[in-house]
Amino acid sequence: MIKKYDIIDFELGNKISGAGFPVYKGQGARLQRALINFFLDEARQAGYFEVQPPILVNEASGYGTGQLPDKDGQMYHDAQDNLYLIPTAEVPITNLYRDEIIATDKLPIRNAGYTPCFRREAGSWGQMYGA
Repeated sequence: MIKKYDIIDFELGNKISGAGFPVYKGQGARLQRALINFFLDEARQAGYFEVQPPILVNEASGYGTGQLPDKDGQMYHDAQDNLYLIPTAEVPITNLYRDEIIATDKLPIRNAGYTPCFRREAGSWGQMYGA
């Protein structure tokens, strides 16, 4: 179906970036965007507060969510600025509250956000599709 409707191109993604980086095209790109909007709208209607956090975090944020040192080899790191590309939106969103004590009357805190996620996958996800 993917090839028939030309909505995701694994070979083109492989040409540009390597395995595991598909290019969403036409209706596939629109579907991807629509799903993101749908889920963020659903979260908002369920009482969540939408946040669009940075996609680069400092080392303290990596340690604050347990990504470091555990996932150090799976996170992309920029040594010059000592920043990490986030493996998931929960890293920067959780760190909004790092080193803070939240009063119980402010709980629960419900945040939702969408970000691209950058991580090396164990098992090389893209290779199973021949990308």
